[in-house]
Amino acid sequence: MSLRLRILALAVPALLLDTSAVAAQSAFYNLDSGRPTRVEDALPTPRGELEIQFLPLRAEWLGDGSQRQRLEPKIAFGVLSMTEIEMRMPFVHSRAPDGTAVTGAASAAIGALHAFNVETRVPALALAGELVLPVSTLSAPTGSYSLKALATKTFRFGRVELNAGGGTWSIRLPAPGPVATPNQCGDPGQPPCLPPDLPCNIVPVSGNGPSSACAPSSATSLVTQAVGTRRSTGPHWTASLGVDHTLPLVSTLFAASVSMDRFEGLFPLTDWTAELGVRSQISPQMVADLGVGRRFAGTTQSTSVLFGVSYATPLRWP
Repeated sequence: MSLRLRILALAVPALLLDTSAVAAQSAFYNLDSGRPTRVEDALPTPRGELEIQFLPLRAEWLGDGSQRQRLEPKIAFGVLSMTEIEMRMPFVHSRAPDGTAVTGAASAAIGALHAFNVETRVPALALAGELVLPVSTLSAPTGSYSLKALATKTFRFGRVELNAGGGTWSIRLPAPGPVATPNQCGDPGQPPCLPPDLPCNIVPVSGNGPSSACAPSSATSLVTQAVGTRRSTGPHWTASLGVDHTLPLVSTLFAASVSMDRFEGLFPLTDWTAELGVRSQISPQMVADLGVGRRFAGTTQSTSVLFGVSYATPLRWP
């Protein structure tokens, strides 16, 4: 073997390994719902890659004194080119102001995302959908779903993401009391509305009414009190605008977003949430997220903190 062939034989495997390492170390650039904000980009999980989100934890403090913690393991797999599938099983602990607490699985969800193109002069476009199944201790009797359009465009200062879509909300109605209650929470004499992120299922937390233990596509659900409503399902509309800026030399991304939610027939006002977050590559396969959020307008106000870690690895098929 000539010297040139020997050099080529050594250089090609090294180049391939380096390319794999670079690809693995760019996972921080792919935004997922709730990591670190609700905004999601139009980039699917690469084909053949398995991503395990084993420590996404969200803590929230609401204006009425309620406290909510949510742990949501998630698995995503690049099943086809430009297409991923995912599955989640959220666990929720909620404590009401009167000390009443509930802990358990808040339903399960399956979803998919398909990207239609790679960003060029036109934005990257994708469609995501999710079905929330009533299969756990804190789920509602009926399921719910969401459909969301995603667009991502890169500029000199960073990327801009736009998410918009709709779906349904689903609740477990409380047992009827001796006195009729108004149809809307927030009415005179009723507790304030604490809106969930959707799709969601609402379950009882105390004897005062239903509370929501949601499994949203944003992975930022609440356990909320929706006292007074007599509807068990209805439409939900949402839109989010986000920007991010990348520091490639340190494999870190900073993100900011603002989101709106409208729950037809459940809550009287439209809710607005602002979030800030950072996403960083801590090893070739691991990414860490840290985010803070504030629901600043709508039926209630709340503050949240989110932390997550994910592990990604290619699956080797026979």
